[in-house]
Amino acid sequence: MNGTYTSIIKWTTLFGVLLLLANGADVLAFTNHDNALKSREFQVPTSERKNNKRTPNDSLSKLRDSLRTKLRNSVAVTLPGNDVPVLFGTQKNVKRIQSSATVSGEELKSFPTPQVGLMLYGKLPGLYVVQNNFQLGSDEPAISLRGRTPLVVIDGVPRSYLSIDPEQIESISVIKDALGTALYGMKAADGMLLITTKRGANMPKQITFTSQYGIQQQIERPKFLDAFNYATLFNEALANDGRQPIYTAADLDKYKNGTSPFTHPNVNWTDEILKATAPVSRQNLNLRGGTDKVRYFVDLDYLSQSGFLVTDPSINTYETNNSFKRYSFRSNIDVDLTKSTTLSVSLFGRIRNSNQPGSTVASIYGALLTTPNNAYPKFNENGSLGGNTEFQNNLYGMSVKSGYRPSVNRNLGADISLMQKLDTFLPGLYASGAVSFNSYYNENINRSKSFAVYSPVVNPVTNQTSYKTIGGDGTQSNSSSPTDLNQQIFSRFDLGYDKTIDKNTFKAQLLFIRDSYVLGGALSQVNQSLGGRFNYDYDNKYLLELATSYMGYDRYKPGSQWGFFPSVGLGWNIANESFFANLKNTINSLKLRTSYGLTATNAAAGYFQYLQNFDNGDTFYSRNPLTTSGTKDEGTLANPNITWEKARKFNIGIDASILKDKIWLTADYYRNSYYDLLQTRRTNASAVIGAVLPPENMGKNQYSGVELALGYQNQINNFKYFISANGSWSASKVVFNDEPFRKNAYEYRTGQPVGQTFGYVADGFYNSTAEINNGPKVDGYLPVPGDIRYKDLNNDGIINTYDMTAIGSTKPVFFYGVTGGINYKGLDFSFTLNGTANRNVYFNFINFASTGAAGGYGQALESSLLRWTPATAIAAKYPRLSVGNNPNNSQVSSFWVKNGSYLRLRNVEIGYSLPASLIKLVGFTNIRVFANGLNLLTATTLDGVDPEVLIGNVPNQRIFNFGVNLQF
Repeated sequence: MNGTYTSIIKWTTLFGVLLLLANGADVLAFTNHDNALKSREFQVPTSERKNNKRTPNDSLSKLRDSLRTKLRNSVAVTLPGNDVPVLFGTQKNVKRIQSSATVSGEELKSFPTPQVGLMLYGKLPGLYVVQNNFQLGSDEPAISLRGRTPLVVIDGVPRSYLSIDPEQIESISVIKDALGTALYGMKAADGMLLITTKRGANMPKQITFTSQYGIQQQIERPKFLDAFNYATLFNEALANDGRQPIYTAADLDKYKNGTSPFTHPNVNWTDEILKATAPVSRQNLNLRGGTDKVRYFVDLDYLSQSGFLVTDPSINTYETNNSFKRYSFRSNIDVDLTKSTTLSVSLFGRIRNSNQPGSTVASIYGALLTTPNNAYPKFNENGSLGGNTEFQNNLYGMSVKSGYRPSVNRNLGADISLMQKLDTFLPGLYASGAVSFNSYYNENINRSKSFAVYSPVVNPVTNQTSYKTIGGDGTQSNSSSPTDLNQQIFSRFDLGYDKTIDKNTFKAQLLFIRDSYVLGGALSQVNQSLGGRFNYDYDNKYLLELATSYMGYDRYKPGSQWGFFPSVGLGWNIANESFFANLKNTINSLKLRTSYGLTATNAAAGYFQYLQNFDNGDTFYSRNPLTTSGTKDEGTLANPNITWEKARKFNIGIDASILKDKIWLTADYYRNSYYDLLQTRRTNASAVIGAVLPPENMGKNQYSGVELALGYQNQINNFKYFISANGSWSASKVVFNDEPFRKNAYEYRTGQPVGQTFGYVADGFYNSTAEINNGPKVDGYLPVPGDIRYKDLNNDGIINTYDMTAIGSTKPVFFYGVTGGINYKGLDFSFTLNGTANRNVYFNFINFASTGAAGGYGQALESSLLRWTPATAIAAKYPRLSVGNNPNNSQVSSFWVKNGSYLRLRNVEIGYSLPASLIKLVGFTNIRVFANGLNLLTATTLDGVDPEVLIGNVPNQRIFNFGVNLQF
């Protein structure tokens, strides 16, 4: 027991354990009541003996009060005087020149989701997050930083996972400019997502336990036509295509009235195989504390998340539902071996077990899109699974009778570092070294099996029903296949210097980095670099930072593996100037900063593309005697000159805070010019040799934009509140794309945004034959009324590929977020909004599409009721119906480009921390109950689909979550 906390002020029992509550955060527990007080002497400090008082000391009271009334936000990492993470270290925010932004782990804990990426919506300027598939265990979102995919770095080491426990996270930063990422050379052109995990501190131990349980709901499941409307509209589509209807009036009547559910079924498959809700829960226990010699943080976490598929325990003794379970462990320990030597050891383990039906989740959700409600009954009249030759996989059978497919994922990491101060040689000098080992293992297990479906056959003479068997009930598979067996060994050695002489502050760092990664059975890929960073500031006014690396990558040709990547940054703290003194009480900080540098990425280097590969070719047969011989084909041509893709990055920004740091502001403008981008040549290349051309370093893209962040925090008596907002305008342009000659300027991709969609420009519908006859001709197709009409951009009287141009918005994408919160006497509330504007999505669901089986045709959305007919021509929202693809209406065109802008209430949390007068009786420093939610409300112009997932994948999710947090 720490000698500072020595006076027993209360004793009580909890579950048969004697708790002695001291004047501090320590709680002593004994199960032997008789000997508890005999086993140890407790000395009361002299000051307490004199006053003869047994009240808790001020430190414990203040701790309880701070835990109860704190705002859960990221203000601490935005104010000028605080430290912010940088690569391989920290910097005072007031001295930061790099373009970066940070969110605290405390703010992210209100998001009830297992994926860290899904917690970052609207949190960091410049970071764009979108998620289009919520299959459990495979639901990592796409993350873009200034238009590119950033490198994920955890505690200084590149690691490829975001499915980690948020309780382990101290902060997450985005490092956006060349200056901030220079030490990683040719791995850092796309910026960094820098995750810093928690470490111990010189403080009494703090034990925290959090238990939470949530309910998941799927958002915007597709809405399909019922059997009657499906059959009616299918007949209409056939008639539009000049074919005879297949459903008679009697058929339509049976579908409408449900009088013959086995021969004329109307099965809402979404309701039959998907549950309305699914549970999710998470339990977490962590310990944090230490002394002046040893500091520790230990975290244990368990997550269980269930999918939405129905199950049938009467059929199976095993689980068939989609599920995901994650067990994670982290231990970060720092030990001062001597006054000048510190050893740090971090261990991380993660086990992820997931499960899905043998048919796979992707196949089931895909079948939902291709199985109309009238395809077959769920069960036949005799209880067997329904089906037919067109639909041989019963959806219910796919969910519960196809076996199961578990998968196992194991990650283990160990980081060991040693830091030695060398003040005896030179004050401020230090050396450190670190080694990190990471292993990744994934195994997919196949326990699937086939099942039979049965189609009723009625004897026309006896009127007796028999059943035709389609497929068969097979035996269960029993196989496994490792899909990932990867290892990483990362090492870093650096020599640093940190010294202040009068008004001059010098910081220097020289680093050597080696990162070896083995992917499966491939040869190891090795990045090595020698880099350095130098910081200088004079009197906290004038700032200079230089950073560079000389890096090599072994996937390039020997002699061409190394490159030099320098950067420079300048800053000016205007508020520290003498001429600014009269304004300093109002404008507390004002800093200008700029940076410029050369960086690169080797992500597209491939597997020794400078070497010529030969693939297995056709088999050669010869006679007398008959023999066979294998042949070799020349693979993709080698590119001996392949090199890294490069970027010149410029950034200028301003940081300010006013009114005693109650209001803070940061703004950045950036212009990143990427060149030597790998692309396949499309001009000056002959096809005569018949070889596949290699990618070459020839492309050029430009990304530019503006990022703003603004925040306000204040306190009125016991009422604390804050609000922060950020917005980012992100533009891109193809500067050079080796595209072939095009007749018209509007056809060129060069000059357009990167990834811009090209297609025809829709101009309403043809409403009459006269319109068709008087308009331009459609190449290879004769339109009819109800078809989409396209613009003849070159006025040649023909609609063809020469009329395709950029479609949808070409304006910079704008994305933003707003976070706010309050705390009043332990009652806290917070929210996060995020949204986008000028965002395009392409959405064209093909109604009645062929399933590929004999005569089978797929689903149709409810929106097809709004199709064009002569009677609805004025109000129609969609073209006339066709069976499957229509040569005209299914073309890529502006008609199917929709406004994907949205505003979403991403997260809300409300909590209450019990008063200290209640919790101190049982020895807790804080008890907080809370409720939070995810994806609660969405405003969008899209109808019937989620603006992120759209249709075709596992739908987006809304979560309502409840929990309790105990600290002692």
